[in-house]
Amino acid sequence: MSENPAGPHGGSGSNDPYGKGPGGSSGGPGSSNPGSNPYGQPSYGQSPAPYGQPAYGQTSGQPVYGQSPYGQPSGYPAGGYPGQQGPRENPGRTLGIVGLILAFIPLLNPVGLILSIVALVKSKKAGMGNGIAVAGIIVGALATIILVLVVIAVIAALPVATEIAEFCQQNGPGRQVYEGREIQCP
Repeated sequence: MSENPAGPHGGSGSNDPYGKGPGGSSGGPGSSNPGSNPYGQPSYGQSPAPYGQPAYGQTSGQPVYGQSPYGQPSGYPAGGYPGQQGPRENPGRTLGIVGLILAFIPLLNPVGLILSIVALVKSKKAGMGNGIAVAGIIVGALATIILVLVVIAVIAALPVATEIAEFCQQNGPGRQVYEGREIQCP
């Protein structure tokens, strides 16, 4: 087994993993690599760079002309890649708003329901949600159901109303009894 000629703490034949020479210094005068300091500070005998100027090979921290100070090259959109835009607009948003508004208007409820469904489909194809279109679908569906029930009730009551009108024409104005019920004829 050979003995380390420089001793246990370094030297030219040292197995020291930190690369320190005798005395524990790595870049002082007389070392094999003068001027190199792992801490970024100037070594003994070197003066730091003048105030306000970067040292040779270093940047000043200010962006170079034509570059963004945030690390993105200027001239590109907010996404950072050519061809990529910032936040996309939801294609079904406006149609969803119109559908929701029409869902509240009597007799236009089915139109609002249909527009809200179309808006939701457009938004889903674009990979986005559309809560306004969902609200338009719910309101439009409920209002359309109520509209259909009212229309059915009017249609069912129409024959009875025509019979009463004929009865009143035959018997004249005033209080009359029709099928066991008292009615007021105009």
